[in-house]
Amino acid sequence: MSEEPITRFTLLVLFQADQDRATDLTIPAAGSTAPIRYKVRGDWYDLSPPPQHILPGVVAVLSELAGLSDKPFPREGLIDVPYGGRHLRWIISIVSPDADCVLTRVEQ
Repeated sequence: MSEEPITRFTLLVLFQADQDRATDLTIPAAGSTAPIRYKVRGDWYDLSPPPQHILPGVVAVLSELAGLSDKPFPREGLIDVPYGGRHLRWIISIVSPDADCVLTRVEQ
């Protein structure tokens, strides 16, 4: 897998959410000023906001990991990738090109 900065950032976000035992993760739609958020035991936490211009790249990497890059909307798939000594498994859902990207962790 490529180690481009956006790919590395995306995998680190998934890894951090997984490590913190998050059940849900939301990547805001392009143009949104909302932060990346994840939910742990019913409470939502904001990550330090990345530069807004990389969010489309983050969603593109997530879509690629799930094999959704060329699928029509709504898109749903499974991300299943080893990273940092863990196995990251998330269901990804994107209802439209201008909607938030919603991920749900698959319990292992």
